[in-house]
Formats: sequence, C-alpha cells, structure tokens
Amino acid sequence: MIEALQHSLAWVTAHPTWALVLFFLAALLDSIFVVGMFVPAGIALFAGGALVALGAIELWHAVTLATLGAVAGDGFSFWLGHRYGERLFAGRFLHRHPEVLQNGRRFFARYGAYSIVLARFLGPMRALVPALAGASGMRLPIFLGADIGSATVWAFTFVLPGVVFGASLGLAAEVAGRLALLLVGLLITLSVSVWLTVFSIRTLQNHAENWIGRMLDWSRRHRRLGKFGVALADPAQPETPVLLLLATVLLVISSIWIWLVAGAGVHTYPVALDAAAFQSLRDLHTPWGLALAARVLRLGEWNVYAPVALVTLALLLALRKPRAAAHWAAAIALGALLSAGVYTIPTLPPPYIYFGTAAPSDDVARDFVLATVVYAFLPVLLATGRPIGTRIALFGSSTVLLLLLLWAQLYLGAQWYSIAVFSLLIGIAWAALLGLGYRRHRPERLDPMRVLPPITVSFVLSASLALGGASTPTHTAQHPLQTISEAQWQSELWRQFPRSRIDVAGRSKQTLQLQWAAPLEQIDAQLRSVGWQPLPTLNFGNSLRWLTAESPIADLPVLPQVHAGRHPVLQLRLPIDNDHEYLLRLWPSGRQLEDGRSLWLGSVLSLQARGLYRLIRYPAADPRLDPPSIGLLEQWLTPLDSTLIERRADCLLLSSRAG
Repeated sequence: MIEALQHSLAWVTAHPTWALVLFFLAALLDSIFVVGMFVPAGIALFAGGALVALGAIELWHAVTLATLGAVAGDGFSFWLGHRYGERLFAGRFLHRHPEVLQNGRRFFARYGAYSIVLARFLGPMRALVPALAGASGMRLPIFLGADIGSATVWAFTFVLPGVVFGASLGLAAEVAGRLALLLVGLLITLSVSVWLTVFSIRTLQNHAENWIGRMLDWSRRHRRLGKFGVALADPAQPETPVLLLLATVLLVISSIWIWLVAGAGVHTYPVALDAAAFQSLRDLHTPWGLALAARVLRLGEWNVYAPVALVTLALLLALRKPRAAAHWAAAIALGALLSAGVYTIPTLPPPYIYFGTAAPSDDVARDFVLATVVYAFLPVLLATGRPIGTRIALFGSSTVLLLLLLWAQLYLGAQWYSIAVFSLLIGIAWAALLGLGYRRHRPERLDPMRVLPPITVSFVLSASLALGGASTPTHTAQHPLQTISEAQWQSELWRQFPRSRIDVAGRSKQTLQLQWAAPLEQIDAQLRSVGWQPLPTLNFGNSLRWLTAESPIADLPVLPQVHAGRHPVLQLRLPIDNDHEYLLRLWPSGRQLEDGRSLWLGSVLSLQARGLYRLIRYPAADPRLDPPSIGLLEQWLTPLDSTLIERRADCLLLSSRAG
C-alpha cells in the first residue's frame, strides 16, 4: 500500500493533465442518469483537493474540470430526459427499485427548478433530477442557469476540504512520510468501510424481509438445522435457547481458530500473515503515531465501555423497556464469557513482546471481543424502528470506532492480526445474532434523543479519564549503547552508519552529513556560540503562526522529522533571510565511544517558507535547493572550541571534548 500511494502521487505530479482528465471523468460519471448513483465522485474531489495542497495540480484547474464534468453529465442526463421522456424511466434498475424514482418525482414536484440546485448535494437525486427536468419540458436556459451555479459550489464544497486535508498531509510529511501515509491509509479505510456500511443498510432495508422469508422456508424443509433459523426469525418461538447454543458454538469455533493460528503449543513463530501484517505496520511507526494509537486503544478498555454499558442498562430499566434491557444484559454477559473463553487459550506473546517494539502501557487486548459487542450492539438497540438516516449515522459511528480500535491493536502490536480480526468478527457475529433475535421478537422502540445524550456523556467522561492517564508507548527492551573505540570509528566504522535519513520502508531521505561524538549539551552550547539558534517551541499558540501569510521563517515552528522511527534530540536553525534558513538535526546512533561520549548522526538541510494560496505558511525542505556542501559545513564548524573535524567523502566526523 505504501509503495502504491507513493507511486500514485509521483505519477500525478509527472502527468497532471491525465490526472485532471480522470478528475473530469469522475465528475462526469457521477452526474449521468442512474450511473451516478454508483460513482462516489465526492471522494475523488476530496482526493483532488489533497493533490492541490501537495502541489501536484492547480486549484483552479481542479475546480474548473470538476464543474465542467458535472455540467456535462447533468446536461447529458437532461438531454436523455428530453429525448426519451417517460420511456427513459422504464429501465430494469428503476423497475426493481421503484422507490428511487418515486422519491425523485416527489422531490422534483416539490422544488421545481430549485431541485436542480438541491439535488447536486443529495447523492442519488443528483443522478436522477436532471433527467426528470428534461422529461418535464423544463427550458434549457433555466436548467443551465441553476446547474452551472450549483456545480461550481459543489466542486468547491468537496475540493476545499481536501485542500485543507492535503495541507495537513504536507505538514505531516515534514514530520515523516510514515505519518502522512498512515493518515491517508486510515482515511481510505474508514471511508470505504462507512460506504460499505451505508450500502449494507440500504440493501437490508430493501431485501431483509425477503431473505428472512427464504430462511424460514429453508428451515421448515431442514428441521434439524433449520430449527435455529426458525427460533431466531419466527416471532412465535422463543429465541433464548438457540442464542445460548449459538454463543457456545461461537466460543468453540473461536477457541479452535485461535489455537490453530497462534497457539503456543502449535507455533513457535507467528504465521506468515501475522508477521507480515505487523512488520508492515511497524514500518509506519512514528512517535506521534504511537501516541495516537495508544490513546485510541484506551477507548477499548473496560473503564471506558463498562460505564457505557451500565448507563445504557440503567436507562433501559428507567424507561421501562424490559426486553431491550434483557437483550442488552445478555449481550454483555455472554460477550464477557466469549471474551474470557477466547483468551484462556495460551498463545504466542503479542507482537510488541515478540519483536521487542514499542509497547502499550497496559495489557489492553484481552477483552476486545467484549468491547466489540458493546459498541456493535448499542446501535442495534438505538436504531430499531428508526429512519434510515438515523440508522446510517448510528451504525457508521460504530463502524468507525471499531475499525480505529482494530487499527490501534495492530499498529501497536497489542495483538496478532489473525486474532484481532477474528475477535472483531466474533463480537460482531454475536451482536448480529442477538440483534436478529431482538428485532424479530417484539422489539421495543427507543428514542435516541432521550437515550443517546446520557450514553454519550458517559462515554466522553470515561474516555477523558482514561486518556488522561495515557502515555506514549515505550520500548519493552532498552538496548544498551554499543561501545566502540574512537580509532575504530574514524577509520572504518563510520561507513556502517546510515548515510541518509531512513523513512518509509527504509527509503532514504536527506543525507546525514554529520557524525558527532560529544555530550549533547556541549554540542548545543557550541553551535549556539557560533550563531545557530533554537527553534520556536512547537505548541498550539506558535502553530497559529502557520496561518499568517507574512511571518518570517524564523518565527515559524518546524515539525520534527523522523529517522528510523525516532524524533531528533536536537534541532537548531541558521537564518539566511525571511524566507530561507538552514536547519540542523541530530539523532542517536546507538553507539558510544569508550570514554562514554555518545555518537550522534546529523543532517543539515535548506528550508524554505512554503505557502498555499495565502492560507498557510510553514517551513519545508525544498528539493530544488541543495543542502550546504561539506566544505561550507566544515567552514561553519571549524571555529568550535575543543572540536576535531575529520573529513570523509561526503561526511564530517566531529569529536568534541570538554574544554
């Protein structure tokens, strides 16, 4: 995925014309009659805005092409309606989904010409209303006047948020390409998952009764196995016995699966998929990414979901909803049994222990099944009997939260991929089975406006308390510094250190021109004595300076870049003018000399204040500007007291002693 994203951005940068053609086609297809119902052009426009912020394409080109594509698609749909009239709406798709056409007709009849403007922002209506307008005999000038204006606003509405997101990616890329790609991957995964959730809800709305009817027919023909389906779906039969039996089956299947894929008695090394999944995510480790994942993981702990479960149960009892309360209690109780049963199986140590990487602060992976049940079954109760928009909002929120918890577990190495994903599926399966039984056996309708606020408050308060104690994960194994002699370092070992900053998947970035043996405090003091200056502290107040278009580069905070997953331990700047400066960074090398002086690896690069349409201004490495030459670096550093400088090809070796 990392390689694909990098190559895609490189291709767009090298072929902006073809990228704009694809942009135009996405907007065009999104607006064509019926076809547009299946083309998520909003995602394409958002992605185009991100490309604008990253400098791959121009803003006005993107907005203009999106507008032209939308108008062309709407115009074609209008012509189809004008040319074929009512015959156009007799196709197979609209015949199978008559409610789509009925909603479109009511919408057009109610709003008339204004429906052209409104439909542009209303999903399926966007692909239907222009054809209805053409079939109704609307005059072309009226249609175009409404359509061009709405298409322009629509393009800006979807492109500009992408520009903001892309600008944040530009800042993230200054921290580490790892963090930028992590954000992109998360956004894509969550967007696709929410889209699948919406698609599933709409599909179930249209076909659930038909499918349940078929299941009952099959159950009557196969009495031994079919009795499970009948008990769950037939309101005349009790569902409790079969739910207990199915919970037992889930527990047995889970135990067997976990033993086979990660059992300590079966495996001495994780299966290839588990190892590859963790190592791929380990390539994206950054200090900020680890801190974010640690805080997300807290949302799956018992001290967050337990208050939510208790408040929900109390509300259901207070509102006199005994069936809802009984099913909620069953979800929690049997979910806890599933969770406890699954994790009694002895497995390999989790990835962070097995590979010795940054570890969560607590053992938070043990009750993922129960956390999944709580967050998956809650929307089942709240969405019962509610409009489709409410159901989409509830289930979409649950999907996002569960996927974030899964991501945090995998990113931190709190659990193996096969176990974490299977635990998520088991929790969802139990919530779905319980939800089917509840929905088919006299469900009690709840008012989300009365139930949701107290539940939300309990979640926010418990999450705030849990996050207050969260800390950035630390490495489970503190590897001691390897000791070498100064003669070995200066003769041969200097060649073994990385020559470039290592970022995504070992990809080389800026050259590491310095290797420096000295206490860090002494290096800092020596550099300041010859004109290097500290950077503004990176905090919320100083970051607001990025929003000023005229700030000198010396006032702009610089984001720390990552080398081999670690932030620099020292950053100093040497100003050139209001738009340019040199920046020096040092990272640990993992080595020290025999006298105890640590070895540091450093880079010096040229920064330029980068602006984006006067909306944001931040210092960034400009690939068009060469870093300072070794000769210039040597000239700058020669005046340092008590420092010996040895020149090696494109690298300087500095050895400072206490003066």
